[in-house]
Amino acid sequence: MAAPIEILSTSLIQKSPLLPSSTSRMLRGVQSKLCFSPALFPLRQRSLCGVRRVVTTPTAAVVTERVVKVAAEKPVSFKVRAAVTVRKKKKEDFKAKIARQLDAFSDKLGRNIVLELVSTEIDPRSQRPKTSKQAVLRDWFEKKNAKGERVVYIAEFMVDSSFGTPGAITVLNRHQREFFLESIVVEGFACGAVHFSCYSWVQPTRIHPNQRVFFSNKPYLPSETPPGLKELRGRELKELRGDGTGERKLTDRIYEYATYNDLGNPDKGIEYARPVLGGEKIPYPRRCRTGRPPTNTDTHAESRAEDPLPIYVPRDEAFEEAKQEMLSAGALKALLRNLVPSLVASFSPESHDFKAFHDIDNLFKEGLRLKQTLQDQLFHKIPFVSKIEESSEGLLRYDTPDIITKDKFAWLRDDEFARQALAGINPVNIERLQVFPPVSKLDPTIYGPPESAIKEEHITGHLNGMSVQQALEENKLFILDFHDVYLPFVDRINAQDGRKAYGTRTLFFLTPLGTLKPIAIELCLPPATPGCSRAKRVLTPPTDATSNWLWQLAKAHVCSNDAGVHQLVNHWLRTHACMEPFIIAAHRQLSDMHPIFKLLKPHMRYTLEINALARQILINGDGVIESGFTPGSCCMEISASFYRDHWRFDQEGLPADLIRRGMAIEDPSQPHGLKLVMEDYPYANDGLLLWSAIQSWVRTYVEACYPTPHVVQADSELQAWYAEAVRVGHADRSDADWWPRLGSPADLSSILTTLLWLASAQHAALNFGQYPLGGYVPNRPPLMRRLVPAEGDPEYESFVADPHRFFLSALPSLTQATTFMTVIDTLSTHSADEEYLGERGDSYTWTEDTAMVDAWHAFAAEVRRADQEIARRNADPARRNRCGAGVLPYELMAPSSPPGITCRGVPNSVTI
Repeated sequence: MAAPIEILSTSLIQKSPLLPSSTSRMLRGVQSKLCFSPALFPLRQRSLCGVRRVVTTPTAAVVTERVVKVAAEKPVSFKVRAAVTVRKKKKEDFKAKIARQLDAFSDKLGRNIVLELVSTEIDPRSQRPKTSKQAVLRDWFEKKNAKGERVVYIAEFMVDSSFGTPGAITVLNRHQREFFLESIVVEGFACGAVHFSCYSWVQPTRIHPNQRVFFSNKPYLPSETPPGLKELRGRELKELRGDGTGERKLTDRIYEYATYNDLGNPDKGIEYARPVLGGEKIPYPRRCRTGRPPTNTDTHAESRAEDPLPIYVPRDEAFEEAKQEMLSAGALKALLRNLVPSLVASFSPESHDFKAFHDIDNLFKEGLRLKQTLQDQLFHKIPFVSKIEESSEGLLRYDTPDIITKDKFAWLRDDEFARQALAGINPVNIERLQVFPPVSKLDPTIYGPPESAIKEEHITGHLNGMSVQQALEENKLFILDFHDVYLPFVDRINAQDGRKAYGTRTLFFLTPLGTLKPIAIELCLPPATPGCSRAKRVLTPPTDATSNWLWQLAKAHVCSNDAGVHQLVNHWLRTHACMEPFIIAAHRQLSDMHPIFKLLKPHMRYTLEINALARQILINGDGVIESGFTPGSCCMEISASFYRDHWRFDQEGLPADLIRRGMAIEDPSQPHGLKLVMEDYPYANDGLLLWSAIQSWVRTYVEACYPTPHVVQADSELQAWYAEAVRVGHADRSDADWWPRLGSPADLSSILTTLLWLASAQHAALNFGQYPLGGYVPNRPPLMRRLVPAEGDPEYESFVADPHRFFLSALPSLTQATTFMTVIDTLSTHSADEEYLGERGDSYTWTEDTAMVDAWHAFAAEVRRADQEIARRNADPARRNRCGAGVLPYELMAPSSPPGITCRGVPNSVTI
C-alpha cells in the first residue's frame, strides 16, 4: 500500500512519482467528486469548483487549516474542520459551577459531545443519507474556565470523496448539563465555509436521548429538499409538534395549542375563578399548551404555576440572561415599591389616598417615604423597614415620566388631551366621524336608543363658524368611541368595590393649525329604566369653575376607557395574543430550512415567553391588569368580546386600519398609496415609513422565493402553516370570510408584511410609551373610583366644597397607583440584548442566499433613513402635534434605542 500524501494541487497528483500512472488516471476521474478547499487550487481553476461568496460573523471562528490525505489503494477520504461556538452563562450559582467542572472532567473521560455531518446526497448502496465519521468537540476540559461570553471549540471530521455538500449536522450531548449552541462553521469543502446558525439549547442524553439536528443556512422549499435531508426535515418537524398529551417539561421543545383555561384559580376560592377563553362560548386565540393537570374544583380549568414557579414554554423560546437580568431588576423594584405603600396603607389608613398633587410629585422627587411618626411605629414592629429606606432610596424613587418633563401642567389642557389621541400611548382608536350623531351597534332593546345624546346645539359653537354638516363633509370632526366596548360591562364594573366606569364618546374638531380640540364628551350608563335621563350625559368645554372640574373628571373617565382598551385590546389582544398562533404554527409546520421561517425567525423572539408570563402575573385573575384597571374582573372578557365582534386579520395592517377608521383614503399617487385626512398624525406619518420599508423588503424576498402563484400553492409547508394558524390557532374565527387567501406571491407578501408590522412597529408604538407617557397617573388614570357627580347627588356637595380633593379621590389610591407605575416601568424597558428593526445577530449568515443578504442590508439602510426622517420631523415647528413649546417629540416609531426606558426603539419582535 502506498503511503498517503498531502495533495496541494491537481498537477501534484499527475506528476507524483509515488503514484503509478493508473492511479493518476483514477484520481483524475474522481477529481470532480473531490470536495477540496478552493485554497488548494490555482485561481484560474476555482470556477470549476463552484466557489461562492463566503461571509463570516465576528463570533463565528473560521478554521483555515485544510489537510487532505489520499490513500492510493482505497477510497479517498479527507479531513474537514468545524468551529463550534458555545455561549456561556454569565452568572452561575455554586451548584452550576460544580456541575460545569464535573462535565469538564467527564468529557476528559469520554462522556463528550459528538457531532456528525450529514450530506445532501443519498448513499446509493444503503439508500440512507451519506454521513461523515463521528467527531467529538476538542478541548472542553482545557477551556472549562475560559473567559468571555463565547467559547470556540474544534471538531474534525473524516469524509469520503463522494460525500457531496453538507446539509445538516447532528449533535449528541453526553454531558450532564445543557449547553447553548450558537453556531457551527465547517471549512474544507470546495463550496467554501458552510454555516449553521443554531441558537439553541442542546439537552443532555439523560433528558433527550436523540441527536439534535441543525440544518445549514441554505434555504430549501419542501419540493427542493435534497434527498439526503428529506427524512431529517420531516423528523424534526414531527418532534416539534408533540402528541398533545402529558405535561410539558421545561426542557421540551414542543409546540402545541390550548385555550386560555389557566387565568383563574378556582381552588383558591370562587372569586378567583375565571371563564375559559377560547371555544364556542367565548371565542379567543389559542396559546401554547403546557399540559398541567386540571384544578380540583373545575376539571375544565388548568392548574396554575404561580409566580415565582417557572411556566412552560419551549426551551428555545425562554429569555436569555440579559432579558432575565432586566426583569429581575424590575421585580426587585416592584417588591420594594409595593411593600412600602402597602405598609403605609395598612398602618395609616388616612394615607390611602393622595391628599394633593404634590404627594404625586414627591414620588419622583423623594420616592416612597414614610412619615417619621409612622416610621417610628413600624421600626418597633418591623425592624427592617428603616433599612429598606436607607439602602433602597434610588429604587423607591420613580423616574420622572417624560410627559411632565417639558411642561408639568400640559396634561390639564384640552389641546394636550387631544394631541395624545394622535401621538400618545394609544393613537389607534381615533376615527373620523362619518355620521352625526354617532350611532351604537348594540341591541337597543337592552341598551336603549342607539343614537348618541350629543346634539348639534352642543357643538355648533365650537366649529369655527361651520355647520355640523359642513364640518363632516370637510373631514373636520373626529371621535374616540368607547361606548360599545364598555357599555355591556358597565353595570358589572360599577358593582365592584372602588371601581366606576362609563361608556364614553368624545368628539374633536380639527383646527386650521392641524391640531384637535375636544368639543363634547358623552358619559353613558346602561338605562336603569326605559327613557332614563341619567343614562346619557353630555359635557362640553367649561365656562366656569364648576364646569371646569366636571370637565376634568369627564376627561379622566375618557382616559380610563382609553387605557383599558389600549391594554386589553390594542396591546395585549392584537399584538400579543393574536400573534401567538402564527408563531406556534410556524414552528410546527415550517422547517428551519424553509425560507419563510428564516424570514420570520427574528420576529418571533421571546413572544411565547412574555405571553406565558402575562398569563402568570398580568392578565390572570386578580393579577396586575385586573387590579390596576377599571374593568377589574371583567378585563379579559372585554378583550374576548372585541375579538369576537371586531378583530379582523385583513384589517390589522396599517393602511387597512387607517382606511377602516376613516383616517386615510386610497390615493395611488402618494408614496404609500394613501392620503391621510389629517396631515399631522405622528403615529400614521411615521408608521407608514416603517410599513413601506417592511413591505418592500418582504416583497423582494417573497418574489425571489416564489416566482409564480403555482409555487406558492404547491408549497406544502407554507400552506399547512397558514391553514393551521387560522383553523387551529384562530379556530373560533376560522369560518370568517375576511381571511386573506394564500394563492399567490402577492397574497403571501401581504400576510407576512402584516405579521412583521404587528410584531415590530405596531407593538413598539403601543408598548414603550407606557411609563414615559402614562407614568403620571393624573394625566391618564388607568382606574377611576368615582362617577362624575351631578346636582342632587349625595356626593355633589363634597365635590363643590373641595373639587381638588374629590378629583384625587376619584383617581387610583396610593397603592394602586404605585403598583401600576412599577409594572409599566418594567414593561417600558428595553433590555441590553434587544434586537431592533434592521438588526439581527447573524446578519451575514442567516441565509446562504447572498442576494437576499444584500436585500436585507438594503432594508436595514432604509430603516436607518426612517430613523433620520423621524428626527427631522420632530424638529419641524409646522408639525404642532410633535414639536412646540412643552410638546414632546414623537419617537415611538424611531427604530433605534439604547437599553432602558427611552420612549423610542422598535424591536423586531414582541419581547415585553
